[in-house]
Amino acid sequence: MQQLPSDATPKASKLFALVGGTAVLLFIIGLTGLPNLMDNERRVGAYVLDAVHNGHWLAQRESTGEVMSKPPMVTWIASLPTLVLDRPTRFAIYLPSALATTLAALLILQVGGKRFGWTAGLLGAFAYLLSYMGDKLMQTTRYDGLFALPVALAALAAFRAWETGRGWTWFWLAAAFATLVKGPLGVVLGASGLLAGLWEWRSGARQPLRGQHWLGLALFAVLCGGWFWLAYREMGQPLIDKLINRELVRHAVKGTEGEGIGVKFWEPPLAFLTNMLPWSIASVIGFWRVLKHPSPDVPTRRFERFLFCWFAVGLVIFCAAAHQRSRLVFPLMPAAALLAGRELARLLAAWKPHWQPQTIVRAAAGVAAFVIAFQAVYHYVLLRKSDSVQRTLAVQEFASKIQDDVGAQFPLSYVDSPFAIQFYLNTMRRQVLPERAAELLKGEVAAFVVIGDTNKYQRIRELVGTNGPLHELRYVSAGRGKYPFWLVSNHPRLEWTERTASLDGSLRVETRQARPIKTRGGEMRFQRLSENGAATFSNEDSEPLSVRLRLSGHGPELAEQRLLQPGESWRIGAAGSAEFLPSP
Repeated sequence: MQQLPSDATPKASKLFALVGGTAVLLFIIGLTGLPNLMDNERRVGAYVLDAVHNGHWLAQRESTGEVMSKPPMVTWIASLPTLVLDRPTRFAIYLPSALATTLAALLILQVGGKRFGWTAGLLGAFAYLLSYMGDKLMQTTRYDGLFALPVALAALAAFRAWETGRGWTWFWLAAAFATLVKGPLGVVLGASGLLAGLWEWRSGARQPLRGQHWLGLALFAVLCGGWFWLAYREMGQPLIDKLINRELVRHAVKGTEGEGIGVKFWEPPLAFLTNMLPWSIASVIGFWRVLKHPSPDVPTRRFERFLFCWFAVGLVIFCAAAHQRSRLVFPLMPAAALLAGRELARLLAAWKPHWQPQTIVRAAAGVAAFVIAFQAVYHYVLLRKSDSVQRTLAVQEFASKIQDDVGAQFPLSYVDSPFAIQFYLNTMRRQVLPERAAELLKGEVAAFVVIGDTNKYQRIRELVGTNGPLHELRYVSAGRGKYPFWLVSNHPRLEWTERTASLDGSLRVETRQARPIKTRGGEMRFQRLSENGAATFSNEDSEPLSVRLRLSGHGPELAEQRLLQPGESWRIGAAGSAEFLPSP
């Protein structure tokens, strides 16, 4: 591409600071704006807490007991700040996508500048950031934001290896990264641009694929295959059923209700056009130019055709897939942004041939400032009308009051309640069915249950009946009354009692003069409040259940682990005594 006439390159550090600073500001606005923890936050937040609290680093479950829907790279990255801060935060769960988006924008700046000129690189990076898509990527727990970065790295590594015949190991490492984010589709998307080789061959400029793959393939197999094997050993067939059968095969050929192969083929192109507006218009012009007026410079033409094939092949794949969501096209957007940047640079050159470099930088910074200001108004003011934001604010207040009254580790049980409650309380307890909650509430030991569904609340009231009192301690209604949830108990007040009982999935926990401190790395930690302090753990599942405990305070510290068979109980008494009660 011909540079703008006065295209003296500004300092690279200045351009990187401008793009990186813009990304950071967008991230800060999303974090400090009105919260929304009602989308995929419930899954990723639960996966992070399952890893940090329960030590399930290879394969996680959400609070419903459902197996994780994707490989664990997002969980691993989000867990790092969670471990440092010792609690989950919005910063932690949004960090993977926001960090990847920032790095992808900087990658577009660097590669676009090298291939098309610094103006095209800068405008391409801003096309990626300053759009509806860029805003979503900065505050999403969806996998597609992080997925876009390793796909882009794999694609650009593949192009470089195609040009030079070296560096395929970097392609396979990036592909392994992508696979650990969202699955093997990353390999296909990263390599799809190589179909431009057929295009070049038809044009009389054949560029064969050269180089060695054995080391990269070995590393890919060790990293991805090794993780999958270890995760399968830990979780077994449910991992296959969810990751392979449901998330991969079913999404590809069946989808959900109303979907099927190619049924909604128009959604991916529409998602591309709308998510990247107004810059997607420049991308479309760029794709047309690649087809009709390719660059006379062979390396440039080869690269633009590579970008076209990267985007086009990926779009065809998404159009054919049964499962359709607008965010799925995000890994194709770096290719679109690179060509959009080039077309925007052409437009500037045609409009005014003698732009000064500082003028272009200032104009780009002005556009960024305008978008940032709009995003601030959107996140601080306009989002307040959203039902999801209202629900999150209600949950935040609810959790804050519980923490102020009895502390975050108070033994609550949960029935179909918003996971955001546990997110704010820094707990990871599995949801239970209404029937088990009702049995708990009918007992003599004080129990406290959070219920997030009207029908299940009524069901619990019916099951408890006249066998015991059911006190409604808290009632919250969010989203204009559409999303109520309750805190109920067989005890008249929200307070610590001498004896408490709670449910964590299939595990029943009963304490006497003892309180939970926290759970970390799969170890539940309790503190005796007197020499008579004790805890009893009962397995109410049909499968064996491993329990690790650390009991401290008012007596010798005890740290043990037991495998409870179905129906068995384990009572840890005062002064470190233990009693193992077999199933009847």
